Amino acid sequence: MSTFTIRPATSADVPDVARLIVELYHAELPGALSGARAGQERLLAYTLHANGAAALAHRYVVCDEQQRVIGTGMLQFPGEPVFERAPRGTIAAALREIGFLPTLTLAAVVARTLFGVYRHDDPQSALIHSVVVTAAARGHGAGQALMATLEEQIRARAIPRARLQVLASNTGAQRFYHRLGYREVWRLTGWRARLGWPSLVMEKRIEPHSAR
Repeated sequence: MSTFTIRPATSADVPDVARLIVELYHAELPGALSGARAGQERLLAYTLHANGAAALAHRYVVCDEQQRVIGTGMLQFPGEPVFERAPRGTIAAALREIGFLPTLTLAAVVARTLFGVYRHDDPQSALIHSVVVTAAARGHGAGQALMATLEEQIRARAIPRARLQVLASNTGAQRFYHRLGYREVWRLTGWRARLGWPSLVMEKRIEPHSAR
């Protein structure tokens, strides 16, 4: 049984978090990011730095027994600032780090996602997002441990529900979340689904400790 350490992310974790988010992009939206891999990671690090304190607020990292960062996930609580995936200056940074044609491709992907944005405005739920465990470490419980930590943070605030959004094509992630008790409550349909990236929202009831 593997042993993991899960802790709040710090500024020193930004390169590792950027690497993991690049891996998430390649898994969920193949082709969205191209160009040199090191440039992709620097671009994602730029977006994290550009978000300032919001980039690390309620973000957690999973470390293995050697204290290497192998996973990350983030929470958005009701009424708090939203993490911007494409903050001001992202296009200029992309041109610098990955080049012209990869930037055009990425811009087209971002534009397409605008048709399927889930607006999380439910005051009775917290949104879990940016969850990823590096491919080499999957299947050993890191993802489940990370989700348990995120859910515990929601429970500590007495928020009754957790929500997350997943691409309709990402059936592996849906199976994982389903095993943890999440159920579909919303799905992108109609013309938005045809123009954007079809996705769905899953929800889980977070019971207080006294009720468990």
